[in-house]
Amino acid sequence: MAFFELNGWPLFITVTAVAVVLVAVTVLVLPRQRRPGVLKYVLQLVCLVLVCLLVLAVCFLKLNMDNQWYSSWGDLLSSGGGPVTTTDAGAAMVAVKAVKELPHAVYSTGQSQPTRNASFGSQLDPSNTSGQWVYLKIAGRQSGITEDATVWLPPSYMHEPQRTYPVITAFTGFPGDVRTYTQAMDIAHHIKANVGDSTLRESIVVIPDVYPGNNDTECVDSTHGKWETYVSTDVVSWIRGNLRVSTDRDAWATLGYSAGGWCSSMFTVRHPEIWSRSVNLAGYFAPMYTRGQEWKTANPASYDLAKVVAREKPDVGIWFFSGGEDSISVKAVRGFEGSVSAPTGLSSNISQTGGHRVALWEAQLDPGLTWLGKTSPAFAPVAS
Repeated sequence: MAFFELNGWPLFITVTAVAVVLVAVTVLVLPRQRRPGVLKYVLQLVCLVLVCLLVLAVCFLKLNMDNQWYSSWGDLLSSGGGPVTTTDAGAAMVAVKAVKELPHAVYSTGQSQPTRNASFGSQLDPSNTSGQWVYLKIAGRQSGITEDATVWLPPSYMHEPQRTYPVITAFTGFPGDVRTYTQAMDIAHHIKANVGDSTLRESIVVIPDVYPGNNDTECVDSTHGKWETYVSTDVVSWIRGNLRVSTDRDAWATLGYSAGGWCSSMFTVRHPEIWSRSVNLAGYFAPMYTRGQEWKTANPASYDLAKVVAREKPDVGIWFFSGGEDSISVKAVRGFEGSVSAPTGLSSNISQTGGHRVALWEAQLDPGLTWLGKTSPAFAPVAS
């Protein structure tokens, strides 16, 4: 029934009104009853519990309306978004042959012997064979920004000191938390699963914190900080100087969800000399600032990726996913795909249903990583 749609104001107002009435009954009516025995106290307790549940329901409904986590009752009760429809635009992204030896610069001691790298401190387990997360700070000389970063080193990293790896630069949404990658989505598990299925090469993941606190940076250079410079210059320099990564742009990709999906595609489109591919989970293609944080940039049009790809035609590939009922992301990719032409390539993947939520994106990590291993010779698996 449309009147009680999960994202509709009628349902929110109805639940709020019921909560207010129940609060009034609990506070004003029940205490005045002269009924003997414990029954009236039990009734008060039941009403208090119901009030708490209704308040939580009101909070959930409002947050869901604002963030579009669940687009309908069906979406709330389902475990996935149903069948996915794929639409390609621009260059055809066909399967490629893996490059066995990735080109790289000469490695320093800190790269070939990571336990001696001061950036990692004493966090590394030299005997680790399952992959490990490392937490550190990256100081930005060019941007003036110093922020937290989280790095995942793959299982073989500690035992093959001359091996070179492709790297994924990943971004959280806003507001976001790195634990979405390390725990909720468990990107390390998905990478290892794809490696085990021979659809992806072992890869490093670097997650710089580009949305610290309540700061909606949109990853741009603005009057509120040079965040694009921080990532594209300072973070990239740190990666090249501290990790065993390739100099080949095919070995560099970005990945992000929601606002981080925007960052992913923005960095790849605006810096094709660094990154060659983007995995964009329910992001968008022009900045979408939080109210009150509309930062000024030197050239706002330069962050409209539809205009950028139409004008510059960067040689990059983008794999995009959105739930079919995530209206903001679906509208964003529909408005972007018409501007894409070769050599830029776009694979747009829209599920039949589904809103704006982590569980839906996590289910698409494997297809996104598989696409990366299929279309990039540096991420493609090498036969042992």
